Amino acid sequence: MMSRPKIDFNFLLFLTVVFLFCINPVFGQTPSTLIVLKPEYLNITPGEFYFKEVRNNLKFKEIIGNIYTSREASETEYIGLQGGVERALSDYVFKSVPIDRSLKPVVLEVNKCQIAEKRLSTGLIDGEVSLNFTFKFEKEGELVHLLDYKGGAKYKRASSNYKVISSALKQSLGSSLKYFNEWFSQRALNDIRLAKGVSLSFRDYDMVEIGDTVFYQKNHPLVWEDFKAKPHVGSKYAASIFSSFSWEGNTIVKDGVVVLDLVTKVFMLKSSSWVRSNSRDEYGLNHEQRHFDITKIIVERFKEKVNSMELSPDNYDGKIGYLYLETYREMNKMQDAYDAETEHGKNRAAQSIWNELIDQELSKYSY
Repeated sequence: MMSRPKIDFNFLLFLTVVFLFCINPVFGQTPSTLIVLKPEYLNITPGEFYFKEVRNNLKFKEIIGNIYTSREASETEYIGLQGGVERALSDYVFKSVPIDRSLKPVVLEVNKCQIAEKRLSTGLIDGEVSLNFTFKFEKEGELVHLLDYKGGAKYKRASSNYKVISSALKQSLGSSLKYFNEWFSQRALNDIRLAKGVSLSFRDYDMVEIGDTVFYQKNHPLVWEDFKAKPHVGSKYAASIFSSFSWEGNTIVKDGVVVLDLVTKVFMLKSSSWVRSNSRDEYGLNHEQRHFDITKIIVERFKEKVNSMELSPDNYDGKIGYLYLETYREMNKMQDAYDAETEHGKNRAAQSIWNELIDQELSKYSY
């Protein structure tokens, strides 16, 4: 039988008491002195945003620092705001800055609002207000980070003059709100995070050839010299073309709108395309050209679909990227159907039908 150790409950109680006394003394404390923070006229009229909410992210929710409360005091005491920190700061912001709920909602997060003092040899008190705010834009239920702000003010006061503390705090708060208003006004029309919509323009890549790559051009059909690779050993086909497409978007923000210049590239790679030496005839070249034409048709369809999509500054890149993958699958499916029905060009009747279908499709896009 295994014996069990005895538990000394008196020792556990002692440890619990010691632990409680070791906790940071600020925990659970309430400020002994409260500052009255009155709203003031800041001469701010935001044209693009309004403050929707003020959030208190302070570690100790109701304490904003330590001050001397008398000339004789050798130690500082906790200080707070009348009505509570979050309520007092919210009232100050909401009543000092006009609210227009038709504008962009902004959330102000208070990470630091601290007052610290030290006594000088002259008897005066040297104080400092330190602020650390984060401004976020509420967009479709999510918060978008805009700006981190750090600021504050210094002051000197007699021990009986609390108004100086309130004035320094209001000066610091007012400066932070004015700074953000100026920042937002400058960024509203050219910051993608604040953009209101997306405008599209399309263009084809205008180069004919760069190194190993031949780009699709209406007046530049393929020639057998574009097929540089060695024929695949064991392949039963006369020729093979590597054809594909890509897109890239160049964006600027103009007048609060994301202007997306979407450039499409339809191309073939010489080093991945080949033809047997005894198969260099016009019929075979036409078959390979039609593969290239199919890629072009697929890209034109891609552009049409993009143009019909509802895009926002937050999702345009992801939506277009997903459509690109779907379009790539569509291209492969059409290429496979073309080869299957024409038997890789051996069925001349089917090849003739596909030639006509491809020409009709290209004509829709002025090709």
